[in-house]
Parts: sequence; structure tokens; C-alpha cells
Amino acid sequence: MDLFITSIKGNLVQNNKVLKNTKLFLPNTKYIKGDLTTPASIKNIHSICESILEIFIRPMGLKIIDKEILELTEIDIGNKYINGECPPNRSKDNLTRGWSYLVAGVMHRFFHKNFDLYKVSCPLDKNMRDFHWWLESKCRNYVIDLTEEQYLNEGIKNIRDKGQITKSMGHSYGNKTKYMTYIIATKNSPDAVNIKDIKSSSYIK
Repeated sequence: MDLFITSIKGNLVQNNKVLKNTKLFLPNTKYIKGDLTTPASIKNIHSICESILEIFIRPMGLKIIDKEILELTEIDIGNKYINGECPPNRSKDNLTRGWSYLVAGVMHRFFHKNFDLYKVSCPLDKNMRDFHWWLESKCRNYVIDLTEEQYLNEGIKNIRDKGQITKSMGHSYGNKTKYMTYIIATKNSPDAVNIKDIKSSSYIK
């Protein structure tokens, strides 16, 4: 592949090089009618990846202060990745554990015109109900997989092998990615989008 973006120990990494001083995402325009489609420039990709890492992954979840707007008390991974039900647990040494769909789902909302959503069965789940998720460009030469490290930590180096293109999820996952994109878009531009305009699912036009 020509471009591979991931994270290592909470740091944003491109083609094995740690990216330093990456700024959080700042939209250039307002998102009309909740359409979060964003040009897939390398600057936008870097800044949205950095926003995901800084706001959600490094602090191991986000506590919600303004509950009247978001209607949630927190945004975090499922309890099974924390309480030992589906080891290994998320920890300071395993920050990306359990985040793959939420991260890929958020990125897809912004970049679906240029990137497709992929998934593969998760080898860490004995019940074979979990999946690993990431993005690949339409030409498949560019890959964004911020959460690969959880598998590298377990000695799995080929997690994306046999991955298949797929669709976004709805229900609670759709709601979480909706709120995550809203937080990212409005962090540096409070009027960038109205939360009521963002769809929980079926956001591709």
C-alpha cells in the first residue's frame, strides 16, 4: 500500500513515522443538513485522526458535560472490552482495544466518498461475534486503521487479511458515531453542524 495511517501507543503514525504537532480538526465550512462529507485531503485525514485519538482514545473514553445536547453521559467502548469478558482488556498499554468500529465508523462518515468501510472476523473473540473494522480507499492503496495495535500486541500481524467491504452499523453504534462526529466537528468550530441534523444511520447521499 502507498499510505498507511495507524496509531502506536496513542501516537498518530503514517508509514511507520510518528506524526508530531498535528492539529485537531477545524472544518473549513459548515455542514449543511448534517451532511459531514469532507474532502479527503491528507491534512483533513490527519486532523480527524488526531481528534479521535485526543478526544476519545488517549483519555480512554469521554465523559459528557453538556448532556442536554448529547443526551449521553459518556462515549466509550463496550463494557466487555473493559471488564474481562472479552480479553485482552483495554488499558493504558492497550489503548485501541475495542475502538475499531467506532473509529472506522466516524472516519467513514467524513470520508465515505473516497474510502470504503471494511471488516474481518476478530480472532480475539472466542464466540466469533466480533469484527475488526478499518477504511480503505476506493483504489485500495490507502489504508486508515487506527486500532491495529490491539492485534499487534497479541502477535497478530495480518489482521486485515480476508477483509471484506461492508456497510455502516446503526442502533447504538450509529448513535455513538453520530455524537463522536459532532464533537469532533464542533470542537474548534461550535457552529459547524447542528446535532439534530446528523443521522444515526443512512448518512450516505
